Amino acid sequence: MKKIIILTFTLIINLFSAQTNRFIYEMEMKLKDKPMKMNMVLDIDKDYTKFYDYDFLKNDSISKKTGENWQTNTQSDQLILRKANSNENRAFHDNMFDYFVIDSKDEMNWKIEKETKKNAEYSLQKATTDFGGRKWTAWFCSAIPFHEGPYKFRGLPGLIFELQDDKGDYNYTLSKSINLPETFVTTNFLETHYGNQPVKVNLKQFQKVKLDYYSDPVAEMRNNLKTGGTVIIGGEKITSQEQLDQKRKFIQESIKNYYNPIELDKAIPYPKN
Repeated sequence: MKKIIILTFTLIINLFSAQTNRFIYEMEMKLKDKPMKMNMVLDIDKDYTKFYDYDFLKNDSISKKTGENWQTNTQSDQLILRKANSNENRAFHDNMFDYFVIDSKDEMNWKIEKETKKNAEYSLQKATTDFGGRKWTAWFCSAIPFHEGPYKFRGLPGLIFELQDDKGDYNYTLSKSINLPETFVTTNFLETHYGNQPVKVNLKQFQKVKLDYYSDPVAEMRNNLKTGGTVIIGGEKITSQEQLDQKRKFIQESIKNYYNPIELDKAIPYPKN
């Protein structure tokens, strides 16, 4: 017991001495065909809390080493920025060559349960909430004094170690923590998309953008083909409108197969058939 207390106390000292407290979560998201696993990053500094794909970190590191501007897009669609101790979130979304931001206030009403469990040397306590059309269960650690967690989830008296929804569609597990001596700058890939400034929209406007793209994801290529231009999709040269229609149907099916929104009440109303 004494060893556990010392380890926890040492970790807390390190957390408060860091400029950026970074927590890596393993996320598993259920899609139509198979689950997708990826790592997500939660950065906490004195001014902001940020949540984003780990791939952005890898590309940022390569760019700094090579001097080249390596770019990537989000696979999770969970790019979040909020001020410290705030429920007001900025959610960033990339859409082909565009970048959008939607502001929202997301207060969560947690029910803290009596149930506890051990995770290595840490004691975790259970909490539940309804958010985004899903029922969620979180396991938090009051010994780690951050009221934060994955995505928009926050407001518990300790860091969220585990988070899952009752449908089994989303599962987050804390896997690693890193203390950075400086405030980590994310303006190249979060606040902007590699220099592309975000356009502020509301939910209905964003849904329209996504539905417009879904209705004909090869629209620009169709126009290019009509004017005699060369169209290549996935290494295949397209020479007819019939081929383009086949690609359109394939892309539309792929969009739906890879779409499982974390907030069901804000889902894009894609056609079911």
